[in-house]
Amino acid sequence: MRCIGATSTTAIARVRSDSMGTKKVGKWAVEKDELCLYLKEPDDGCYEVLVSGKSVELKPSGLGLALEGVLQIPADRN
Repeated sequence: MRCIGATSTTAIARVRSDSMGTKKVGKWAVEKDELCLYLKEPDDGCYEVLVSGKSVELKPSGLGLALEGVLQIPADRN
């Protein structure tokens, strides 16, 4: 199931990432029907988002490997 439906930037919001024990805070936005992540790292960029249940796959719009993850409510919501 495709998850992103906006066709222009709607707003820039905060995102928290916890990957392999490393926590990061950055920003995200929807641009041209893609999810764009800005975490100040090499994986920054825009992605097509595919969702199946709680599993999510981010396919980069350019070169690079897809990112996989699981959607969940953070234990610490602050």
